[in-house]
Amino acid sequence: MTLFRQIAILLSIFLIILLSTVLFLNFKNASKSVSQRLYEDAKNTATSLSLSLASANGDISMMSIMIDANFDSGHYGYISLVDVDDELLHERKTQNDMPNVPAWFLNAIDLQAPIALANVSAGWNPIGILNVQSNVSYAYTQLYTILISLFVSFSILSTIGLVVLNSVLIIILKPLKKVQLQAEAVVRNEFVVEDTDIFTKEFRDVVVGMNTMVLKSKAMFDKGNIALKKQKELEYTDKVTKLKNRKYFMHKLPEYLKADSSSNGGINLIIEISGLIEANDEIGHDSVNKLLCDIADVLRDYSSQHRHAILARMNPTEFFILIPDLSYEDGVIVVDGIDCFIQDIVDEYDLDSSEVYASIGLSEYSYKDKVGVLLARADSALTHSKYLRNNKYLQKVENISEIMSNDEWKSVIGKAIKKNSFFLKTHSILDTKNKKEIYKSIYFILKTDDDTTYDYDQFMLHANQLKLSNGIYKNILNMIFKNHDTKLYATACSFKLSYDFIMHDETYKFMENLFTYYAANLQFKLIIELPDKLVRTNSQEVKQYKTLFDKYSIDIGIGEFIGESTDYQYLQDLRPVYIKADKNYFIDQNEHMLSALRLITDSAGISLIATSVNNDGAFHSLSEKDIYVIEGELTKTIKL
Repeated sequence: MTLFRQIAILLSIFLIILLSTVLFLNFKNASKSVSQRLYEDAKNTATSLSLSLASANGDISMMSIMIDANFDSGHYGYISLVDVDDELLHERKTQNDMPNVPAWFLNAIDLQAPIALANVSAGWNPIGILNVQSNVSYAYTQLYTILISLFVSFSILSTIGLVVLNSVLIIILKPLKKVQLQAEAVVRNEFVVEDTDIFTKEFRDVVVGMNTMVLKSKAMFDKGNIALKKQKELEYTDKVTKLKNRKYFMHKLPEYLKADSSSNGGINLIIEISGLIEANDEIGHDSVNKLLCDIADVLRDYSSQHRHAILARMNPTEFFILIPDLSYEDGVIVVDGIDCFIQDIVDEYDLDSSEVYASIGLSEYSYKDKVGVLLARADSALTHSKYLRNNKYLQKVENISEIMSNDEWKSVIGKAIKKNSFFLKTHSILDTKNKKEIYKSIYFILKTDDDTTYDYDQFMLHANQLKLSNGIYKNILNMIFKNHDTKLYATACSFKLSYDFIMHDETYKFMENLFTYYAANLQFKLIIELPDKLVRTNSQEVKQYKTLFDKYSIDIGIGEFIGESTDYQYLQDLRPVYIKADKNYFIDQNEHMLSALRLITDSAGISLIATSVNNDGAFHSLSEKDIYVIEGELTKTIKL
């Protein structure tokens, strides 16, 4: 219960008790006054009527008329005249003595009308005694009317009082509301600084303390952001050519060698510049560096013509270009063009082309290739090129075996989407330091009518190529939100969405409708994992998804992180619960790079998760880097 509600309830109870007490005392005084008035009215009537009766000189009929006239003109319950011998001379009583008030009121209030007495005489001769009693029914009616009036007044005063009390509390506790919102923002790892112009000293002190803490966290994040950007430039950029270096290439390459890659393959070009030592002796070190920069500009121009191409300087003499979705035949044209331009550059520096020249190896790659296989094939092509007269070697990979043709895959995947023949599976993400499972990662498989099972890696790339992946993801999201697996209850589960699915025009509307009807019924905490190459743009689309996820308490995780952003402010804006990176990314980083990354993640409350951890060697290397949260085959062997 909030402090505002506690204070409001307490003061409201106090106000109601106070007004109730006033109501009770007023009614009690009114009741006492009515009781007293019953006797006084009867006494006054008895006195005045006895004087009037004295003028009748003992005429009973005249006195009876006088008594009847008084009885009918007033509110009396009983008037009688008895003689000195206590014999009744005349009497009048109220016929209907039931007051027009509720029964509970009669039971609660006991009114007694006392009888007033007065002597009646004619001169010195006594005639008798007059008895007068007021009408108690009329008194009950009057008292009930007073009670209703008091209750109405009490209700009006209570309503006004409660409204005023609520308004005063809102004004007084308004700074506390700001403190509460700031505390909630801190829990969400937002850096919110509130105004300290607050009248109440205690609240002002709290806000000052919160602001100090927030500013320290923000300073830590900004310091980490600056340090990580500098370290990224040092770690990923070649100092001479300003191209990406081998470390960047090795961290980026796995993005192209996975089942849900947007490309099923392409070509590699490895270019080695021979004769640099001789060129250094002839034209000097600075000129050789300028020569390399000119060659880098040529390679940059060619790679920029192809979307998602990677260009890197692997070592002082070698350059590497990976171009997805480029055919072998088009790759040959690229090789010839690069070779021609490099020869022209060498001639511009008046160098002997027989000593300073480029050897170019062209080879194909497939998304199924391992990193080592791809590099070995590229090195083989380069080695062969060195022994050819024109220093070019073109290695084509023939007959890459596939399980099925595209038409067969289209049929299988199409039927699976129509019949929803997908099944959810999970694997664990473990905190090995504290020996506990912190997340379950959801993935899916495909099962055909004949019970043939295909893993994600087997069919997902073909689904991407055939433009069927959106239908698959829609089916899976429907399964997650509509058909709850009891094994997932009370857990935190992550599910990875692809770049292409998120960027599809219909995806946002589909997810918005799905969340509207089913997100409230989820029995587990859901984390949507998005690729870093999408979220680091911090585009309007990404912000739109963030707003949608926040609305339904769905967290964001970041996958495929290699730290290549030009600014890491997006981590603060999106506030992901974790960052996933390949194990090699963490293992290859120096202490400065990891320290800068931890400054950001610690200040923003982000966990670091190493993926593809399949053996003890990688696990121990990660432990030395203080990376303990892992995902991979090794998690199956770890006992919690």
